[in-house]
Amino acid sequence: MREYEIVFAPTAYEDLDEILGWLSDKAPEKVPEWYAAIQAHIQTLSRLPERCPYAPENGLWGTEELRQLLFQAYPSKYRIIFTVAKSRVQILQIRHGARRYLHEEENEL
Repeated sequence: MREYEIVFAPTAYEDLDEILGWLSDKAPEKVPEWYAAIQAHIQTLSRLPERCPYAPENGLWGTEELRQLLFQAYPSKYRIIFTVAKSRVQILQIRHGARRYLHEEENEL
């Protein structure tokens, strides 16, 4: 079975830092568990990332396909938005599930 390399865009690192900062303020004892869980969940993309559905934002910025992996752990749900190209999965953003979808005029990616 094909293995994909997983890389993080700077925006994804920023999202992760923001989430971890918020979580460390609210429930610092949960940080190691949450971080290990999301890392393990993201690592599942190294095999069959195409199993994940297209993100609602797919198609807004040209031909690059945007997919999403859903992640649920204390305290909420998150959408991990990524692309697949050749043998690489690039994590673009990690968005709280309650945040609205990106729109064309919000060129955040």
